[in-house]
Order: sequence, then C-alpha cells, then structure tokens
Amino acid sequence: MKNQSHNLIRNTILTFFSLLLFCSSSPVLAAPARVAILPFDMNAEKDLTFLQEGILDMLGSRLAWRDKVVVINENETKAALASVERFDGESRALLAGGKLQADYVLFGSLTVFGESVSIDAKMVDVSGQQEPLPFFAQTRGMGEVIPQINQFATNINETVFGRAVARRPVVAPAPQTGTVPATQVQPAPQVYDPRMHPEKLLQSGVQSETQVPVAGQPYQTPSQTPNPAFVAAAPTYGNTGGPAFWKSKNFKSIISAMDIGDVDNDGAFETVIAANGKLTVYRNINGRLTKAAEITDTRRGHYLGIDIGDINGNGTPEIFVSSVSPQRDRCNSFVLEFNGSDYKRIVNNSPWLYRIARTSTGRSVLLGQRRPMGEGDLFSTPIYQMFWKDRDYASEKQLIRGRRANVIGVAYDDVMQEGQNKLVAFSPGDRIRIYDNNGKNAWNGDDKHGGSVAYFDLPSRDTSELHNIQYFPMRIRTADINGDGKMEVISASNKAIAGVLKNFRQYNKGYILSLSWNGLSLSQNWKTQEVEGRIADFFIGDFDNDGADELVAAVVQKEGSVALTEEKSIILSYDLTAPTP
Repeated sequence: MKNQSHNLIRNTILTFFSLLLFCSSSPVLAAPARVAILPFDMNAEKDLTFLQEGILDMLGSRLAWRDKVVVINENETKAALASVERFDGESRALLAGGKLQADYVLFGSLTVFGESVSIDAKMVDVSGQQEPLPFFAQTRGMGEVIPQINQFATNINETVFGRAVARRPVVAPAPQTGTVPATQVQPAPQVYDPRMHPEKLLQSGVQSETQVPVAGQPYQTPSQTPNPAFVAAAPTYGNTGGPAFWKSKNFKSIISAMDIGDVDNDGAFETVIAANGKLTVYRNINGRLTKAAEITDTRRGHYLGIDIGDINGNGTPEIFVSSVSPQRDRCNSFVLEFNGSDYKRIVNNSPWLYRIARTSTGRSVLLGQRRPMGEGDLFSTPIYQMFWKDRDYASEKQLIRGRRANVIGVAYDDVMQEGQNKLVAFSPGDRIRIYDNNGKNAWNGDDKHGGSVAYFDLPSRDTSELHNIQYFPMRIRTADINGDGKMEVISASNKAIAGVLKNFRQYNKGYILSLSWNGLSLSQNWKTQEVEGRIADFFIGDFDNDGADELVAAVVQKEGSVALTEEKSIILSYDLTAPTP
C-alpha cells in the first residue's frame, strides 16, 4: 500500500515535469494581429466608389495571413467610423482603431488632378509603440494606381509583419529560339473601363484613361501647356509625360498667406508660410518641406499677405506681413529682416497694407495702401509706391487714386505690351480690371475670379447693423511663364458654395489660371484642374531650388468651422516646364 502511494506521487511529479518541459519547449501561440482598413478618401470630380471598394478588397486580401493577421470585417469598420465622423485624419483613424480593438489601422486618400493621381496612405500602430509606416506615390493614370497599392501592401507585409511576399514583375514573353520571327502585330491598347475591378486593372496593365489636353493659342507652341495637369483654352491632344504636381503632407492649420525668397541669404530659396497667426520658414529638400525656422517675434492678428523682397537695398530680402488686428478694425502690419541669427522687426505696428509687385524688368516694386477712414471702404484710399526712408517705408509716389483698387489684390506690370507698367486689380465684385498711370480704366473683365475669406470690420453706415464686413480681394500676379517676353496675368479662382453673401463666404473648389493680352482683352491660356478646397495664396518661384520656377498654391481643404473638426491645408506645386510633344 505504501509502495502504491509512493509510485502514485512519483508518477504525478513525472507527469508534471513532462508537461512543464513540453510547454517550455513549445512556442507560445500569440493572438493574430488585428488590422482595420479604412475606406480611402477619394478627392476627384468623378465617382470613384468602384476604386475605393476595390482598394479595400485588394488590401484586405494582401494583408490577411492565417493565424498571423486578421483583417477586421468591413461592416464593423464602417460602424466604428460612423461613431467618430466628427474627427479627421489620423485622430479619426486611431479612435476607430481603439473602438475596434485593432492593433493597426491603415488609412489614406487618393487625389485626382486630370491624368495625375496622388496616393497618400499610412499604417499606424494603435498602441504607439511602432513608428507609422507612410506611403506616398504619384501616378500618370488610373492604371498605375493598383500596382502602387500592391507595392504598399508588400511594404506593410515585409516591414510590419516580417512576411516575405513575392513581388509581381512584368515579364515580356521571350521569342522562341530556332525560328524566324514573323511580323509582329502590336495588340490594340486596352481601353480603360471605369467599372473594371482593380485586380483586373492590375493584370491588364491599363496605364491611363485618356490623353490629356495640351496648350493652344496664344502660346508659341500650340501643342504644349506648361504642365500636363493644366487645361488648355483651345485644347489639342498629345502625349505628355512626367508627374504633373507635387503635394505636401497635411498641415493641421489654415494657411492664410505665403511667399518665396532667399530670406536668410544662404543662396537657396525659402518659403515663408503664415498659418493660424504663426510664421514659419520652410525649405523644400528632396521633395519634403523641412522647417528651417519658426519666427516667434510676432503679434496677435490676422495675416492677410506675405511679400518678400529687398526694398531697403541692403542685400537681404525683407518679409512684409500685411496684418489686421484681432478685432479686424485696424492695420497692424510689420516687416521682418534676418540679422544673421534671427528674424527681427525693422517696422512694427504699421498702418499700411503692403504688396510687392515683381515686374518684367526684374524690379521688385513695393506698393502700399492705408486703411479707409470714416465711412470709406477697402477701395477708397489711394495706392502708393513705397520707398525706404528714415528707417521706415514712405509713400512718395501715388500710383492710382482712391476708389479704384485694394492693394492686397493688385499687380503692376506691362501686361498690355505697350512699354508701360499698368495696375492690374480686382474690383469689389472680384472682376479683373486694368488701370493706366492716370487712374483711367483701360479694360474691364466680365468673369469673376479670386475669392477670399479675409475681411475687415469697418464702422457700419447703417445704425441697425453691428458690423460692416468687407472682404479683401485675392492675390494676383504677373509672370512670363512660356518665355515669349509677354507678361501673363496669373489669378486664382475659387467657387463659392451657394453664392457669396454679404457677411459670409465659403468656397469648396478652386483653380489657377493664366491670362494674356491679345490686343483687345485678357484671354485665357490655360487653367489648372480644379482642386478640392479653397486656394488661399500662390506664387511662382524656384520652390525646390532646381533652377526652374514652379507654380505653388496653398489650398485650405477643411476650415475647421464645424465643432470638433480638424483644420487642414496642403501645398501643391506644379512644374512649369512644358513637356516634349
């Protein structure tokens, strides 16, 4: 009996240690990673629901890995998104991921400008332990979108999950040996079908939907526009190559103004951006906006415009910031200059609004206008040419008398090709006008362009009204983009939602256009494709320091006017070198 008890204890111990040894030598079966794939935001004029759904299907099938990775059900994901619809961007993705108990969230956007498509996506670790895996690509047609999405899925599998995935090379069929090749007939190109599933697009190799319009008159070469993403006034059709535009990462703020110049005298151009009452100096390095400096010597107010130029003649360009007070009832502009280590004010709390006009002769002309007095309006005071004098900028030459233009929306150049600079300006109704040096109206445009949300609150003429809201015009510029020696007028044009009201404006689409004097009027050369959002400002300059100018626009895509919604702006850059036909 005693031996039986002893044997039972011994067998129990042996069994325990056997189980312990088995467990220690067996790998622990970890729970599979949970991945939530959010529907991509589609920014396009056409309905791309088919592509949005196809991208979801494709990413889901590429990332699912038995016992390793689980892709969360689409219906669960949509329900979680509905509960956080007031949020945007990465905040929305992380909140949805938390509700779904996901380990990772994949989200992104697809933006279409004509034939160019921009893909901007990110894989985020909900716990924050791993750095996000970003993905950005530009394509020259819809047919290239799916291969890029496939590449992103491969990157995720390899980088995040350590999973080797065979890539999909495109292999041309090799000719048979020992035979004389027959006359080869090229197969007809596959026609793009918007109902085609993305997987079939990938297999078929469809590269583009249509050929894009290229330039017409009055350009010297009728077969070219400066950029494939531009729409010609009188289109012909041809082959264009190369990426059409560059897009920055999102700014979680509202960009109100920007300009370009070598503000720190280092031989390279910087871009100064005003956003939410803060000035920041950026440099475009290898396609990424890098912060070069943050200007902290600023005051509260609303920034209407930034203009950069060496007006005082000391070799260092000044930064002119046109600004109004927080109450929008007075001007409090200022001027900054780099002193070798920092940006310091050389003019403070100025009653002037400034604009620098860059003329065809290469001169930078400083224009200034004081705020209206009494019951005047934003157009009621004269515009002067300003000069540096006694450590300030003084008005010594009146360019145009009052009740003609507001300086925020003017250019000054020989746009009529008569050997004399003229003022190009927006009217109060956002129509372009040209004035000669005597203030005489030389030309009136019929079409509305511009469209700004910046305003001034003047004393009300009507005692029953608390406010007299008056809107500033949009910036306007001149440039010889096609190199024919004739200055073009470059303007933005924003589309209002349900018209423009007296005390309220909101815009949801915009584009930039080029106009040239044809002997009788300003006629359109080209325009960019419409973008989603409001164009806040733009410039023409060597944005990426490659020796060639670009057209650069700041676009506000979300105003943040709805409670708990994020503000969002982006920078778009278009090359201005015409493609070879």
